[in-house]
Amino acid sequence: MFVRYSLVALIALLHFASPGAVPFTKCKAEDSKCIKDNTQVLVPLFAAGIPELGVESMDPIFFKEIDASSDTLKLKFSDITLKGLKGCSRDAAKSVISAKIHCDVVLDGQYDMDGRVLILPIQGKGKVHIEHEKIEISFDLNYKEETGADGKKHWITGKWKHSFAYKGKTIMEFDNLFNGNEVLGRAARELIKTSANEIASETAGPILKVIVARIIKNLKAFFEHIPVEEFALD
Repeated sequence: MFVRYSLVALIALLHFASPGAVPFTKCKAEDSKCIKDNTQVLVPLFAAGIPELGVESMDPIFFKEIDASSDTLKLKFSDITLKGLKGCSRDAAKSVISAKIHCDVVLDGQYDMDGRVLILPIQGKGKVHIEHEKIEISFDLNYKEETGADGKKHWITGKWKHSFAYKGKTIMEFDNLFNGNEVLGRAARELIKTSANEIASETAGPILKVIVARIIKNLKAFFEHIPVEEFALD
């Protein structure tokens, strides 16, 4: 049977892991303002990493390869560095299982693209720089309680799903479009500039998926290190 737990419990977890290091306030489960205030401390702390609990740093975060191709476009990213997750904030919901975070992120790396974007044929290979302002990422995570190797109860993560939306401005810069052909490249850059959010909505799905997968990976490691008895709250 899957269970759900409050953000208060996770805050207590981090307070247990680093006693006195973080200015958390004990909250009642129904006190959404208190939970929201604590969350503003919790999110960047988690993004910065907690090595002693198996939580790796997520800002910056590196991906060797991401394939964002579709039926009409080959788009592959490599050696990608993404920054900005420390600045994410979280809606004041009680359950960490249903999380919604808002982020401004910057992505730098290499791209290899060939196909069609919206109505325009496009091709190129080189450096890429992307800035996303106010991305809204939502994810739902299932998990259950099981006895770990230490003989104590732990939460084990299960299936998850996610969605995303762009609430702000997107900037996309691709070097060496059409192998440096200035005429073709100018038309492509103009389309990208005027339709960046629409293009991002079509191509960013795989990127957001690997980001959420990394978050879930860190939550799994986090739960494996701390037994339920250390943070069980009413």
